[in-house]
Amino acid sequence: MRRIGHRGAMGHAPENTIPSFQKALDLACDEVETDVWLTQDGRLLISHDRPTAKTTLSLDEVLDFCRGRLGVNVELKCEKDEARARETGAAVAARLAARGSGDVYVSSFWWSALEGARTAAPAVRRAFVYSSSPDRATLFAGAKALALWALHPNRAYVTPELVRAAHAASLRVNAWTVNDAKEITQFRNWSVDGIMSDFPERVPKD
Repeated sequence: MRRIGHRGAMGHAPENTIPSFQKALDLACDEVETDVWLTQDGRLLISHDRPTAKTTLSLDEVLDFCRGRLGVNVELKCEKDEARARETGAAVAARLAARGSGDVYVSSFWWSALEGARTAAPAVRRAFVYSSSPDRATLFAGAKALALWALHPNRAYVTPELVRAAHAASLRVNAWTVNDAKEITQFRNWSVDGIMSDFPERVPKD
């Protein structure tokens, strides 16, 4: 089971910052999750919420820091704009492909962002993030249509049945955000592939 630091290791350091990613590295994470926005002037900036004038950390800086040391789950962020989500997915995937980044992939709540990513750079892996209980058949049909690599359900929607069905469809399951040690153990027993946690040291490594 992969130990994935949520926005770095945000239980220990400010989220989505180099110190947070360093802490995740110190805690022997396999990968980190971070959030990226496409700005109006074409920059790719790291922030959970919409970037402000004070937001300066770029996707390239994070990828440079993590290269060869941590995998990176790049969540594609957007607000109420399908076209912008698609542009964001395309821009990020194209950047990852151009960099030849290894253990890096994109994820998003936005199907349109994942569509944009697939169109721009089909080889970049894609994962769908969700925090509801989607119809199982529709979820898996969408995953197949977009050739997804993984599903990223909120912890509340992880079940052994979901994990079995995902694995049967050659999909990984990475759950978020799981901080309770007992729940982490339960998910491990269900063969969840990765756990995103604010306290990643709580996630046992196989």
